This record gives sequence, C-alpha cells and structure tokens, in this order.
Amino acid sequence: MKRFYIFKDGMQQGSTVTREEAIDLIRLRQKRETHPILRSEFSIIEGEEEFIPYLSSEKQPKRKSVMER
Repeated sequence: MKRFYIFKDGMQQGSTVTREEAIDLIRLRQKRETHPILRSEFSIIEGEEEFIPYLSSEKQPKRKSVMER
C-alpha cells in the first residue's frame, strides 16, 4: 500500500493515502503556527507500507544452547 509520510523538522507527524491529503494536513498545521520566525520545515516522503508478520514458532531457527568463546 502506497503512503505519503509527513515530516515536521525531521520528525514524522503522520501519514496519508494521497498526496493531496498530505498537503492539506501540512497547510492546516502551518496555519496553527503563531510566530513567523519559528516556522517549521515540512516535507513529504512517498513510500510503500509493508507489514512484516512474526514467524510461527515452528519456523524459527533453533539457537545453540552452549555459547562458544
């Protein structure tokens, strides 16, 4: 699933499905800023969201019981 990640001063603030929604969210947050000198820098990164499931207990590799030195 393609997502647009929104960053404010290098910190992730959220993600949206479309670029237009991301720009709307940025514009909303820019309106809330009160002082012109303290303006934040916003950016958008387009990326692919992928969920990685846990391996089942049967497929996990076995660990050595004795540690080698």
